[in-house]
Amino acid sequence: MLNAAGLSLDQAPPIAVPFRFFLTAPLFACAAGLILVWEGDGASVSRWTPPALAVVHLVSLGFLTQVMCGALFQMLPVLAGAPVPAAVAAGRWTHGLLLAGTVGLCVGFVGGGWIWLTGGAALVTGSLAIFLGAIGRALAQAASGSQTVKAMRLSLAALAVTLGLGLTLVAYLSGWVHLDRFPEWVDIHLAWGLLGWAGILIMAVGYQVVPMFHVTPPYPRWMLVWSAPLAFLGLTVALALTGIGLGPYAAVGIGLSILSFVAFGLMTLGTQLRRQRRRVDATLLHWWIAIMAALAAAVLWLVSGPSLVVGVLALFGVGVGLPSGMLFKIVPFLCWFHLQSRQVATQRFDYRIPTMHGFLAERAARFHVGVHVAALGLLISGASIAPGMVRLAGLTLAISSALLAGLLAHAAMVYRRHAAVLSAGASTPASKIGGGTSR
Repeated sequence: MLNAAGLSLDQAPPIAVPFRFFLTAPLFACAAGLILVWEGDGASVSRWTPPALAVVHLVSLGFLTQVMCGALFQMLPVLAGAPVPAAVAAGRWTHGLLLAGTVGLCVGFVGGGWIWLTGGAALVTGSLAIFLGAIGRALAQAASGSQTVKAMRLSLAALAVTLGLGLTLVAYLSGWVHLDRFPEWVDIHLAWGLLGWAGILIMAVGYQVVPMFHVTPPYPRWMLVWSAPLAFLGLTVALALTGIGLGPYAAVGIGLSILSFVAFGLMTLGTQLRRQRRRVDATLLHWWIAIMAALAAAVLWLVSGPSLVVGVLALFGVGVGLPSGMLFKIVPFLCWFHLQSRQVATQRFDYRIPTMHGFLAERAARFHVGVHVAALGLLISGASIAPGMVRLAGLTLAISSALLAGLLAHAAMVYRRHAAVLSAGASTPASKIGGGTSR
């Protein structure tokens, strides 16, 4: 059961646009895990070690930002009725430059030198400039009354601030500019990236996909109106305080932002517990795990707990887990929707296309949830009480990410088989080519 009311499905871009992001993103999380395997507890001594910086950016840029970019290229036309101009070209350039830039940046962190670092930063800047231009233009044309659109605009603004802060930090590391209180600026950069760019976008998408995929009551209007603006306001206060030399007081603004996410997480949990679709699937489990990780990170941050553990909970518990769960719904839905569109275009109404479970098996998705939880637990242990667990944690993270990559690739292959049959005008039943059939 799926509630697709209010979606502008006819304006979606070609499926290749989001899929190029979705299919390559898990490979970067896998690479992050392999770095942890190679470095061992040397990566968990401090968040300032070169391997730790590389892991953070492989996950935040290589995985999280790729998934978010792909989701916006696809979901903005569908949720807001605002098609992205030149989506195919913009998507191709954004993806290619982001992929190359992330690799260059991380090579620079682990010892490649300032040429790799600045070269990677330049490529990432080019990628996100194209992305910001294309998505920004679409958002400017979208109906301004939608709270989802308003939250997406704030998220895009947060991405621009995150990018600007990141470039400033790279310039400092390359010796081009002087920057007082460097650690404070790193904290602000991280906050704008995780809470602003990723966090507010998760809110914006969650407003729509939680009621749609789990058939829940809608979020209350006060949540839709105030949660994203309060998160953005808190980050703005933190940035202003840091800029005028009051960095220690930036925690006030960050705390306001965190409070808005705590409210969003608790409201989401309550909404999901009142869902009409009572089945507990892999996506729902990922949501619950991510909400628990976010709440735990908020509590630890409030009591000045270990910063590495807070980072692990936020980056891996939320930043890896939640997008993974959303992909388990979004990718099969896109496959199903695009095949239906192709079926209508070819007038092949006698052809049976797969259900969503025919693209991505629920049992395999649940297995991935288990591996992800194991990786998260080991990462927390490695960052706190048992540094010797880091290598095992990295291996488990790599396995979890490889499994996610395999599941998404399988869904894409099932889609391509059925799309090829529809395009060829064949009458072969879906049961003859695999992937299940619609009921």
